[in-house]
Amino acid sequence: MSSPPFIHIDEFDGTHGFVKTKAFVNYTIDLRSHTPQQKVMLGNTDRGEVERPCVVFNDDITLDEGCGYVFGGFDNQWDAGEEIQLKLAQGAWIRKIYDPDDQ
Repeated sequence: MSSPPFIHIDEFDGTHGFVKTKAFVNYTIDLRSHTPQQKVMLGNTDRGEVERPCVVFNDDITLDEGCGYVFGGFDNQWDAGEEIQLKLAQGAWIRKIYDPDDQ
């Protein structure tokens, strides 16, 4: 089984399928709903001031503000909101690579 392609968050366009990327959680967005469980805004200053929403449907994943992660998820286009996002659903995974509380 080959690993998913790595793309940067500024390269998301809704067509890459399951991908690997890395970014920081800039802030969380209050959804006032149970599905999805969490929505956050990702950023990567290495790529400029680009931000990309990330929507978490997987019950096993919780993202913390200010932390950096490597993600395995879907380059997703949400047509209703005309939004390109990282979607973390079944089969998605995360690995925390930075936590400001560990400093």
